[in-house]
Amino acid sequence: MEQVKHFHWDGYKMVHIFMPIKNKNEVDTFSILSYFKLNFPNLKIAIPKTDFENLKIENVLYDPEHTILGRNKYDIPEPIYGRTVPAEQIELVFVPLLAFDKMGNRAGYGKGFYDRFLKTCRPDVKKIGLSLFDPVDRIDDINEFDIKMDACICPNKIWVFNNRKLQI
Repeated sequence: MEQVKHFHWDGYKMVHIFMPIKNKNEVDTFSILSYFKLNFPNLKIAIPKTDFENLKIENVLYDPEHTILGRNKYDIPEPIYGRTVPAEQIELVFVPLLAFDKMGNRAGYGKGFYDRFLKTCRPDVKKIGLSLFDPVDRIDDINEFDIKMDACICPNKIWVFNNRKLQI
């Protein structure tokens, strides 16, 4: 995704990136992982391993040479094993979504994995959505547990909702 190249990645040490669900029209994050490996080899990447029983995400350090990915029961790639990373170490989270609106609200798959995970992150964590589509005018079914994004990257534009937190 070309728009990812517009961010200043030099200042980041740890980024969390979701693994794409192929049949759900999600952004191919493997291309972003390749971009980081080539251009920011010191940037540490955490990827999710899902605990469906407790509706939680565990962050596993991703190593492009050694991390072995399997597929969970929803056909999402995830690490089979690896070193866990505390959420407090993550500075930026790429957040999956189905749709988003012009205020930074997002609609996901309805289980709240990322909203729960983001609450465990540090208060200044940056939350960036990745979408193949432009925003809708408004998402109506938001609730008190939903966490807004700071920005959303689309193929032709970066939508920024919180200027103070981002370096683009």
